[in-house]
Amino acid sequence: MTLAPREGEEGERHWTVGDYRGLDDDQRYEVLRGQLLMVPASGRSHQRIITRLGSLFDTYVAAKGLGECFHAPFDVYLSDDTVVQPDFTFVAADRVDDIVKSHGVVGAPDLVVEVLSPSTASRDRGEKRAAYAQAGVQWFLIVDPEVQTVEVFSLGSDGRYEWVDTSSGSETLTIELFVELSIPLEEVWPEADE
Repeated sequence: MTLAPREGEEGERHWTVGDYRGLDDDQRYEVLRGQLLMVPASGRSHQRIITRLGSLFDTYVAAKGLGECFHAPFDVYLSDDTVVQPDFTFVAADRVDDIVKSHGVVGAPDLVVEVLSPSTASRDRGEKRAAYAQAGVQWFLIVDPEVQTVEVFSLGSDGRYEWVDTSSGSETLTIELFVELSIPLEEVWPEADE
């Protein structure tokens, strides 16, 4: 991986993994294609959703010995100039020793989940989605709390995400990656007053 800062287009600093790892403040950041971005803390509803959904994934993965799960903030190094912190990350057991390190996942996880918030929705649907596809992340889920939907995407042979399914409201979420897991979404959404 490249460790020295480089000049990007139009003279802007091009951030690398080494630059990112050298940050010494308590803020949350991501680096997308060399651009340093501050990541705001998520709100209560966002936290409740990812905690509930993540715990259902965690329980299933642990019971079946399928791999390891991680919750944000946990770094995922997709390239020498892209470091992200998905809300939820899964790495299959046969790949854990190769890509899970003490400081994060180095390479493409098998699944990432992003819970949309007003401040990050366009980035999650645009730049981050493109970065995940380019890195080879096989499964990508977008959770939209506003309309209570979970969109499931699978990486196609052309290197782009293909829509697989959308589950909403009180429907059941299923993912081919976890064939025996069915998640009743009513267990995921926060109550109206949360």
